[in-house]
Amino acid sequence: MDDKPSPGLDLRHGFVHKIRQHLVKRDQSDKELETEKAVKSREQLARLKKPTSRRPTQATYLPPAARRERSSSTCSSVSTASYDSSNGGDSDVFTASTTGNAGETCTGTLTSTVKETLTYEMATRRAPSTNAKQEKMADSLPQQMSFSLKHTSGDQVSSMLVEESAGTNNYDVASFGEEAQWYIRQALEDPTALRKQDLCRVFNVVMWRAMDEPEYARTGAELCHAIIQVEVEKEQYDCVPTRVFQSHLRLKLLEQEMSAETLHEQSVSAWVGYVRFLCLCYLVIRVKGSPLMTMVDSVFNCLSLLALPGPLKTEMEVDCLYNLLVMIGPSLDQTAQDQMDDLFSVLRDRFLSFKTPPLARHRLLQLIELRSGGWVMEQGTQEYYSRTGQELRG
Repeated sequence: MDDKPSPGLDLRHGFVHKIRQHLVKRDQSDKELETEKAVKSREQLARLKKPTSRRPTQATYLPPAARRERSSSTCSSVSTASYDSSNGGDSDVFTASTTGNAGETCTGTLTSTVKETLTYEMATRRAPSTNAKQEKMADSLPQQMSFSLKHTSGDQVSSMLVEESAGTNNYDVASFGEEAQWYIRQALEDPTALRKQDLCRVFNVVMWRAMDEPEYARTGAELCHAIIQVEVEKEQYDCVPTRVFQSHLRLKLLEQEMSAETLHEQSVSAWVGYVRFLCLCYLVIRVKGSPLMTMVDSVFNCLSLLALPGPLKTEMEVDCLYNLLVMIGPSLDQTAQDQMDDLFSVLRDRFLSFKTPPLARHRLLQLIELRSGGWVMEQGTQEYYSRTGQELRG
């Protein structure tokens, strides 16, 4: 069977003419819509523009040099007028009075001009110094561990930091570096006045210190709680609260959780410090009376990692798991009982395993009995566990 060539599209057909008409109409309608949008945008911009005419009573700014020139010209014109009037044959009394008025006017004008100039120069001198100090501090702060944990002496700390130390002594701010102290105090006063990167660096240095010094974990969590409370208060009337410090706290803790294996391989003490700081942040930080529920999953994930067979062989990690569950166990039982049941089922399996070291089994049994008693243990039972624990430690 022979294949015949296709005749193709007949361009003279009425259907093709209809298609062309529709395409032309569509292009015209698109152009009209674009023109209408452009006209509307120009009208909106014209309505939003401020009037260029100045109000007659509005004061116009004059730089100090122009003010001095105007005052000097005023004084010279008044002196010239008094001189001309005295030479014009008027009485001595008129000349003296005119000259006196001119002197008073000149003196008053110069005095006011000098006051305005000094005030302006003081204001302009103060503002750049503050901005320059902030920029210098922001540039000199490294990303994570750049805040030195050196103990600065009283001679090194500026007078501003000494005067403001009354409300921040509870957070051991003085043990940070001088630059870190300035940013932490500003965050405690008004976090919204700092830049986002500055608030992030404040939390970074607090977290890294808590990881380096486990005894600072609770103080660091209380410091974060205080900053978040001020941040919430400052943004309570905002349409869309940003909560920069609170958001960065959650993201940074989650970032450390994602790299838990790497952190554990690098330093067990740093990993234990991070878990302790995370759990204490959950325990201490409250927003409008409620804990940060977004941290519950991270807390359980870290506690589950501490309950693995490997960490249970390390005394430091066993003690961390026991102490944290004693502190935050009642709160977790109220907020996430199902997850607590799953965690304690894992702890029960670890206790029954013969591969678990004796000290870890002793701690796990104490936790299981403590939770079964409603997180309350009798005095005799507590003394028994403390005595047997000391024997196991040798």
